[in-house]
Amino acid sequence: MFPHAPGAIAGGFSPSQAGAGTAGAKAEPDGEPEYPGGTLLSYHRYYAPGFVSMAEATQTETGVVEAYERLAREVLDRPESIPSAIHNLLLKLAETHPGAVYWIVRKFYQEYLRLYVSDTGYIGIADRYEPDLMYPGDINLYMVPESPQPSDVVQITFTDKNEVSVYVIHGRVLRCNEDRSIQVEDTSTGEDYRVVDWNILGKLVKVIPFGSAEWQELFPASGIPKEWLVTSVEENIRSLQESDVRGKDEAISELKRRLQELV
Repeated sequence: MFPHAPGAIAGGFSPSQAGAGTAGAKAEPDGEPEYPGGTLLSYHRYYAPGFVSMAEATQTETGVVEAYERLAREVLDRPESIPSAIHNLLLKLAETHPGAVYWIVRKFYQEYLRLYVSDTGYIGIADRYEPDLMYPGDINLYMVPESPQPSDVVQITFTDKNEVSVYVIHGRVLRCNEDRSIQVEDTSTGEDYRVVDWNILGKLVKVIPFGSAEWQELFPASGIPKEWLVTSVEENIRSLQESDVRGKDEAISELKRRLQELV
């Protein structure tokens, strides 16, 4: 399965279902980003100030561990197979919180099952123009980074405050902070803010240009309809025409060339 990165949702959720797409980041200098009702700082063992770890939660709210143990037993005691029971539970949760399910499933197998399934990365199809980085339709190769380094371009995910919609953006690593958070610069807006490891899906290691020999080999295998790509290119052209992004004339020209090839 090829997730439609950077604003893409893997596992069967369409962008409209999961709220994928451009999120207008507003960040204070060296501060936490303020997205519409959401935050990039989230649950993880490497946490920034304000995060409550499981150990702390058990101290302040008795019965947390026991409650999850009961839930786990209920799932494991279901008459169907264990994989089916887990799958059905995730389907039910995804009815109201698809973004949260997508996020946690991807991070879980990256961090806890990585060696078990030999999962070291993933492939995505770009759905938006990012200056000096990618155009819609490019194929992006990502690896799961052990420890992001300055100048790395990483893909970042987060949900809104209701954990229903999921947003995916790219950020260039500026530095690693003492509290183990990471300072990144949004590759689209140029704004910088802090994220934690839990927000990072992968490190961008290669962009395969639209129409190249490698692209021609990989794109058909993705199963992504060309109609989706046509719509993405058209939307980016309209967006650029209304923006003041640097190099927009060149970008629009390239997008129109791609559109001609697609239709």
